[in-house]
Amino acid sequence: MKRFGLKKVFSIAIIIAFLLGANQMSSTAAENRIFNDMPHTGNVFADMEKQIDYFKEDGNIRSDIAVRTLKMHISGVALFQKQGQTDKVIKQMQSFKRLLDNQKSSGGISGIAHDVLNTYTQYAIGKINGSFNSDNVMKHIKHLSVDIGPREAGSEGERAGAEYIESVLKSYGYETKIEEAPRSNRVELILKVLSDNNKKLPLRAVSGAPQTTGDGITGNIYHAGAGQPSDFTAAARGKVALIQNGGITAGAKVQNAMAAGAIGVLIYDNQDRFTLPSVSLGSVRPNIPVATITKKDGEAFVSQLSKGNIEVQLSIKTLTNQKTVNVIAVKKPKGIENPEIYYIGSHLDSVAFAPGANDDASGTSTLMELARIFKDYDGDKELRFAAFGGEELGFVGSKYHIGNLSEDEVKRTKVQFQMDMTGTAWVPASQLFINTVDGKSNLVSQSTHQAAEKLDINKDLLPVHMLSRSDHVPFHEKGVPSALFIWMEPGTPPGGANIEPYYHSLEDKIEHVSPERVQLTGDVVFKAISDLIGFQENGGNNEEASLKDAS
Repeated sequence: MKRFGLKKVFSIAIIIAFLLGANQMSSTAAENRIFNDMPHTGNVFADMEKQIDYFKEDGNIRSDIAVRTLKMHISGVALFQKQGQTDKVIKQMQSFKRLLDNQKSSGGISGIAHDVLNTYTQYAIGKINGSFNSDNVMKHIKHLSVDIGPREAGSEGERAGAEYIESVLKSYGYETKIEEAPRSNRVELILKVLSDNNKKLPLRAVSGAPQTTGDGITGNIYHAGAGQPSDFTAAARGKVALIQNGGITAGAKVQNAMAAGAIGVLIYDNQDRFTLPSVSLGSVRPNIPVATITKKDGEAFVSQLSKGNIEVQLSIKTLTNQKTVNVIAVKKPKGIENPEIYYIGSHLDSVAFAPGANDDASGTSTLMELARIFKDYDGDKELRFAAFGGEELGFVGSKYHIGNLSEDEVKRTKVQFQMDMTGTAWVPASQLFINTVDGKSNLVSQSTHQAAEKLDINKDLLPVHMLSRSDHVPFHEKGVPSALFIWMEPGTPPGGANIEPYYHSLEDKIEHVSPERVQLTGDVVFKAISDLIGFQENGGNNEEASLKDAS
């Protein structure tokens, strides 16, 4: 998802400080526990009981009676599951939803406890009774974020992700293609540990320092402590200086490294955080490359130096004539000329060095699972699944795609559902927001709310919100009803996005993705689109829903 301008800065700072232990804070369990991820062990009922204990500890469940009542109900449902009585499991979980509503109304549980436990409940029902399978989604997320990893627009990682997505969609029988869209020049950053099987590490280029030429610089690491003049000896000449952040200015550290004859500088963080450190050289303009790395990687270098030399290669250079890629999969109706078009979108790119598990492997993998279910659709509508590249640069891929559609295609496009960050496990992000560019309800939100009602999902869990930070924007600008689906904190102000602390960071990993929230997203979006196009998974197609005319 594209970087947000509005956040709860103070709240996020507290969250990050707690998670990382960066600062000593006096805080109660109520201030801390809520920042944990939703537990997921594969046993939904055990996870629900554990979450209830968490909520009791942090004050989101306010009485022992409420705890006992909720747990007794869950224990009963778990027994039915063990006995294989799935009908009773579904019936009892639907009853549990009403119990949650009553507990919330009476003040026994908070809104966030209600929403989180509701999500677990829908997960249990969806896994038994639904078509959408979050297990498949998690497998795709693993391949995209773990096996491939970061997918910066224009990079080899993005291309590998696109090829994987296309191969999956093609296997379902869709007509597929990869579109190439020009993007701005890209700074390629490479730090290889040559003495450790060319292991690559994340880094950030420091503004004001020169880029490298050719294949970059190669040399052994020299540990220069805090970068004071006394931290350098003659042994630093011809080496890459490793310096801890803090103390004297970064500019002074680099000047001291140059004076000692170092060929490059790596400044490693002096505190744990999810992102790479950002430092300023002030008025210093060095003649050697300078980059920052994480505290973890810097300390690993220091530890390894006691065992021998560490040889690294550092390359910082600008790449021109770059292109980002879109993956488009189409299912056209047979014998229908100029059919209505329905888009399901996501974005396949991530920011540099971020694994991009939730942003946006979750949305792209949700799209792929929806494509699997709809592969047997044989109605009179055209389905298009689009995983766009370059979203993080300002919707480059989606702008390119819709900009190259004919006027007739745009006119025939009835709706666009954008899947972006569809599964954070961060507990406070307990509602699935339907984000429209203008904050007004449209065909997407209307159809989703009607689907939620049919699935017995409280529509309060699906608020309509104003947010223009993803690939639904170019569709909106062309007059297409569109909306972005993303999990955020209740009460997020219009135009803002109170989201997980892992956003755009090295910690955007699969362990912070909730299969339960992915399942709820998939269930409700699948139902909404099915009703719009008249789809039944048993092979039949319903009469066209009246929702189409609601716009």
